[in-house]
Amino acid sequence: MKLITFEGIEGVGKSTQINLLLEWLTAKGFSAKLLREPGSTEFGEKIRNLLLSKESNISAHTELLLMFAARSEMISEHLIDSTYDFILCDRYYHASIAYQGYGRKLSLDLIDTLINGINCPSPDLTIIYDLDVKIGFQRKADDDIDRIESSGVNFFEDVRNGYK
Repeated sequence: MKLITFEGIEGVGKSTQINLLLEWLTAKGFSAKLLREPGSTEFGEKIRNLLLSKESNISAHTELLLMFAARSEMISEHLIDSTYDFILCDRYYHASIAYQGYGRKLSLDLIDTLINGINCPSPDLTIIYDLDVKIGFQRKADDDIDRIESSGVNFFEDVRNGYK
């Protein structure tokens, strides 16, 4: 199994590219599965709803730990012993480094400890898409904005720098 992860700020086009690659791989006869973070499991989707809800008023540390709870379930359910040729993941632990580390200003050492603590498999390839934050916001202008997306331009500038 090859794990390919896709990263970048909001509105950068990750979902479009992931779906194009998924279509191409399956057309070539490969088995491929698409995952997203947070989510991809029953438990992970419940956490996703909590994390993205505008009604959720949670601390940065709680956000980080919920991300890792969802990630741990996704790893257990979908990555360990996978029989797929390729797993494509819309965000992975690099997102926690960028969003919670650089964006929320949490300890990168803590994030690294959590990555190692839940035995995150290393991706075979990580593709990071970059885009000016203001352009990303323009692309998302017609979408419903979730709790994280409403964090503002400065937050997303920090997140973008975290991906560099």
